[in-house]
Amino acid sequence: MGRGGIRPWEAIGRYRRYWLSTFILLPAGGAALVLHRVLADRLPPGLEIPTLVIFALLFAWISAGFWTALVGFVLLIRGTTDTAPGSPERRLAEPRPRSRVAILMPIYNEEVERVAAGLQATYKSLQQAGALAHFEFFLLSDTRDPAIWLREELVWSALCQALDAFGRIHYRRRPINNKAKSGNVADFCRRWGRDYEYMVVLDADSVMNGETLYRMLEMMEGNPQVGIIQTQPLAVNRETLYARLQQFAQHVYGPIFSAGLRFWQLGDGHYIGHNAILRTAPFTEYCALPVLPGRAPLGGPLLSHDFVEAALMAKSGWEVWFVPSLPGSYEEVPPTLIDDLKRDRRWAQGNLQHLRLLAGEGLRSAHRFLFINGAMSFLAAPLWGLFLILGALGSLHWANASGDGRMGLFDWHGLADPVPFWLVGITATLLLSPKLMAVLWVLYQRNQRERFGGVLHLTVSMFFESLFSILMAPIRMAFHSQFVLQTLMGSGVRWGGQVRGDQETSWREALRTFGWCSALGLVLTGTLYPLLGIWHFVWLIPILGGLTAAVPIAAWTSRPSLGRWARRHRLFVIPEEVRVPPELRALAADSVAYLPHIDGDPFVQVVVDPRFNAIHTALQRNRTSAWPRAASLCHKALEKGPQELNSRERNILLSDRQSMLALHRAVWSMADRERLAAWGLADEAD
Repeated sequence: MGRGGIRPWEAIGRYRRYWLSTFILLPAGGAALVLHRVLADRLPPGLEIPTLVIFALLFAWISAGFWTALVGFVLLIRGTTDTAPGSPERRLAEPRPRSRVAILMPIYNEEVERVAAGLQATYKSLQQAGALAHFEFFLLSDTRDPAIWLREELVWSALCQALDAFGRIHYRRRPINNKAKSGNVADFCRRWGRDYEYMVVLDADSVMNGETLYRMLEMMEGNPQVGIIQTQPLAVNRETLYARLQQFAQHVYGPIFSAGLRFWQLGDGHYIGHNAILRTAPFTEYCALPVLPGRAPLGGPLLSHDFVEAALMAKSGWEVWFVPSLPGSYEEVPPTLIDDLKRDRRWAQGNLQHLRLLAGEGLRSAHRFLFINGAMSFLAAPLWGLFLILGALGSLHWANASGDGRMGLFDWHGLADPVPFWLVGITATLLLSPKLMAVLWVLYQRNQRERFGGVLHLTVSMFFESLFSILMAPIRMAFHSQFVLQTLMGSGVRWGGQVRGDQETSWREALRTFGWCSALGLVLTGTLYPLLGIWHFVWLIPILGGLTAAVPIAAWTSRPSLGRWARRHRLFVIPEEVRVPPELRALAADSVAYLPHIDGDPFVQVVVDPRFNAIHTALQRNRTSAWPRAASLCHKALEKGPQELNSRERNILLSDRQSMLALHRAVWSMADRERLAAWGLADEAD
């Protein structure tokens, strides 16, 4: 496996990260010293020191993104992919006849039709690539809602029948969904992992190209030292204006960041939990998630699992590679700002938990940095907030000290001191230049211009995307700060289902969720303008404007009609909309033609319908320990009718094969017309 000494890419990676650290730390320290020169005679140490520390941290974090984008831009312009020694792209091997890959799709109370459509599109793509023999599919359900659960079984059966895929597409529902998605995958590894050398983990909204899946298998076969290969999923298929903004940003800006990340990471790459291939045996052996000491939210089970699993795999000597050059990997983004922030709430808690793993023995430095960077993506929000508060306090202090109620922290009179402008300009350059580099990269590729709507529409799209990003940044800052404070104060969050389809945010919901942001923006505007004066207040307009407009931004950007209007006018266009890939065409074409129809209550139908009852009971076990309770529930259902059973009671019956067979026989044996009517069988009594 080649895990004994230093691998060829490791020396290269250390050299590159040494320079990255230098580029991050030295400018941050230099900028802090320059700021110290401005503040030294204007602020007391109690305000100056925390201002300098926070400024240095934020400057370093921004610098990391800038240098990553710059390196990626240079690599792409040069037309070279970073294939260092040991890169899995350099060694491909034809899969052995007995190589088997399990494609896992964990689901939890999902829209079943969309899940089936995505699985079908991936299945057909593999079939067309001639690679289906190596792959099997597993729908791994953690669904709690009995109606959705039964729908999953019917759709799975219909899908297998339509594709002639019984024995190749499998369905399993866990009776107890402990540890959410990571527990679902771990349960598969314990039960069936030994039968599959590799597994590909997908999200419920994932779609992958068959040739890409086969290429990933070739990479794993040719690189026995590799434990994980992660693709870069591209966001597609959303219609709301908010989602179209996110899709456009990812497609335009993503390539340079992805190329830069690959340059720094090499074989110490990241894993995002889906659209990746994993070597099953080491994942099962080494990647069991630790339970943190103490109580949730900072203790207990880890809420965010993927970065930790990559770190544990690398700690055990296996390589983890991010390969952004692999095409044909797709996902869908949250449709609204509210849904995006709900997901961020869970990620905030999980990423803050990762900080407790930093001192873990044997972790590689690259993965410690990933933990820090992940936490900083949320800690940066309260740090920016503190920096702004300290700046306002500093301005008020200097105004009082100077005797001019409208004089701020920096002496703007005559623009005598250019240093503050230089600091603001450098910070803005670090933040905005990656977007300009990304657009230049698109324009550099003549064949890509029209796939983003043409030069004019691409430029206009970038301008409006940047404007929306600026306006939404303070909203995210406010909510991320709230998430961090809630986590630190002991308020946790549970893993929940995600919204997959397009939906609108009503004005009432926007006001309920974002009203405090708009109120905060109005209060700060009314308070700060008289204190700071026009020259200082103008710098706060983007922040205060974004906060004040939080409610209309959340409502308007959730509108699919505005997203479709933008698409008709060639704004925020992505290449997959200009030339739709075959697997995405299949997703939209015949995805629901074969799906079964359920009339009324699914629980009633699974009891009454002989075919549905046979499908369901074949997937269950006899739970003898639950029979006394189940027997009393059977009696209740038969005497009082199925409508008297709650969801928990229905789940108990549905989980026991013997109960469902007994109910089926008993219902069809009843002669009482009134009782038969409760099961939709009144006509059978005639």
